[in-house]
Amino acid sequence: MKLLTGNMLWTNMHKIPNQYTYLSENLTCDVLVVGAGISGALAAFYLAEAGVNTVIIDKNIIGYGSTRASTSILQYEIDTDLFELISMIGEKSAVNCFKLCEKAVYDIEKIVNTLDDDCDFSLKECFYYATKTSQVSPLQKECHLRQKYGFDVAFLDKESAKEKFSFPVAGGIYSKSGAAQINPYRFTHALISKSIKNGLKVFENTEIIDILPKENHVLLKTNNHFNIQAKKVIIATGYEGRNYIKEKIVHFLRTFTIVTKPVKNFDGWHNQCIIRDNNDPYTYIRNTGENRIIIGGEDEKIGGINSTMSNLSDHDLVSTQKYTVLLDKLKSYFPKINDIEAEYKFSGLFGITKDGLPYIGEYKSMPNCYFSLGYGANGILYSVLGGQLLKDLFLGNDRPELELFRFNR
Repeated sequence: MKLLTGNMLWTNMHKIPNQYTYLSENLTCDVLVVGAGISGALAAFYLAEAGVNTVIIDKNIIGYGSTRASTSILQYEIDTDLFELISMIGEKSAVNCFKLCEKAVYDIEKIVNTLDDDCDFSLKECFYYATKTSQVSPLQKECHLRQKYGFDVAFLDKESAKEKFSFPVAGGIYSKSGAAQINPYRFTHALISKSIKNGLKVFENTEIIDILPKENHVLLKTNNHFNIQAKKVIIATGYEGRNYIKEKIVHFLRTFTIVTKPVKNFDGWHNQCIIRDNNDPYTYIRNTGENRIIIGGEDEKIGGINSTMSNLSDHDLVSTQKYTVLLDKLKSYFPKINDIEAEYKFSGLFGITKDGLPYIGEYKSMPNCYFSLGYGANGILYSVLGGQLLKDLFLGNDRPELELFRFNR
């Protein structure tokens, strides 16, 4: 199964900031974080900040898995609408999930303010809209529900949307806060660099080939014949993390993305807000600090491990067709932006769960092992929650929020 295809924006724009050695001796630590993408980096950040003896390892190099294909749209709103989530898990829990994601946006802002790199972070507004008249009423109900719980939102009807956007809108929810965007690759490296100052040890090109949970610790064997003994282990390996779980907890899609060359204006795009429609699959749009436009979507189920969609090449016909559709969409959305030209095109695996929520916490079949599996569109925000909650779990602090993200829900 091929995780990524194409020409990634973030790692093509930036040279590798730092490289780290592979493990060359046996090691003992309090917590071992497996996976050094954005999920693992956030987990390690919170642990190291708390003074925990922490080690992070990756079988590749830092940030070269799913992180480099992330569009890094940070939004309080979950893929599952609040109205629908309430029907699944109850009103109090559903609202809490939305509130936790909203808080995580501003927690990232606080973190970035302590780093040596601003990571191209910026707070944004966001627009979630319907393309069909039949979808307007449910969105109005969703908007009223969010207003009830204090989210800073307003409903735009067809006419009011015309004043702000150059593409057809039947109606939509305009959120004035609770969203942001970031460069995920720079953020991951900046988190690691900051954490090293707090005692974090980092090893690249070090693969775990066996995990042996014991009564009071975990013994892990590496591909280069060394052992790591840790009191606790955090699995933060993205889509590969589901290999440790017996139950079917996630379905995978392949999502496609194009990134334009810098454009000269953003006419027809109000405040360059983050844009997402409510189609299935949906299309999402953001800009970057270099005045590029990122558009993604056209998701496809991947099928089995030997399917065409699981093993796309960089320039296959399927990808070419998907990129053409996305580029045509973008040009039709913004006809007044006349210099739209694709520069980067890539695809990546994308996990979805039954309720749009992540899996964070302990898994009974693997004692002393924690998981931070931020499946879904809110993966980075879920990784913030994973880092915070698992740090407190290790320290013995009560975090009832873990119930929301447990495996047996």
